[in-house]
Amino acid sequence: SKTIIQVHINNERLIWEPFSVRSEAVFNCTRNLYKSRFSNKIIFEEINHDLGLSFQYQWCSSSQYGFVRKCKLVNHSSQELQVSLLDGIQNILPNGVGSDLQTKTSNLADAYKRSELIPQSGLGIFALSAIIVDKAEPSEALKANVVWSLGLDNAKYLLSSLQLKNFRANGTVQQEEDVKGEKGAYFVGSETALQPGEEKEWMMAADVNQNHAAIIRLSESIQNDGELFQKVLADIELGTANLVKLVAASDGLQSTADGLKDTRHFSNVLYNIM
Repeated sequence: SKTIIQVHINNERLIWEPFSVRSEAVFNCTRNLYKSRFSNKIIFEEINHDLGLSFQYQWCSSSQYGFVRKCKLVNHSSQELQVSLLDGIQNILPNGVGSDLQTKTSNLADAYKRSELIPQSGLGIFALSAIIVDKAEPSEALKANVVWSLGLDNAKYLLSSLQLKNFRANGTVQQEEDVKGEKGAYFVGSETALQPGEEKEWMMAADVNQNHAAIIRLSESIQNDGELFQKVLADIELGTANLVKLVAASDGLQSTADGLKDTRHFSNVLYNIM
């Protein structure tokens, strides 16, 4: 994950990169880490006391939509803040690159990578131009990994990390729609005004092993389904409920005067049945 936030205060542009060493000597910040009692969600939080902002992102999973990254930016100050942000995930592997290939010949794999964007929906497609094989025969790459986002208005999308330095320098980026031979990434850039006490939420979802038909259906759903955000949240909660049922079937639920011990017992049983 990588997030760069530019805050405009009194005609001054301040750059804050949560969870990065770049900002450690610049701002007074506090970092927190949270895990859900069912061990299936984790939240990273950084509070910038100088700017009066806090940023957090949560990783969780959805059976239908894949890995889900929910983000929230909150204005704790007493003034309106003009914010430009660039948020996303880096080094996204395409379908067809296994752990052995990535470990031994990652630079070779980079040469075969192609990252494409469907501009209408903001859906990023990460695939190989061809399957990497030693045999002298063609081998088409017919499946891809995908990343998409919801919640940010008038967004620009990046498919690589090549423009991060430019965004730090002047706060602008040019949308990328077809990138070849580079490590895949998915960034969303947007500008927003946060009133005192206001928060901004958005999410990203990443899934693997998608064929052409599934990608088209997902792209159309992103464009036309106004309830997609809530559907993703509902599927995450459904997964949590199913997880609780599995643990409960192995006597993993208990209720005592010590809630931390109850949570520890749940975790122990969860790991045992895994």
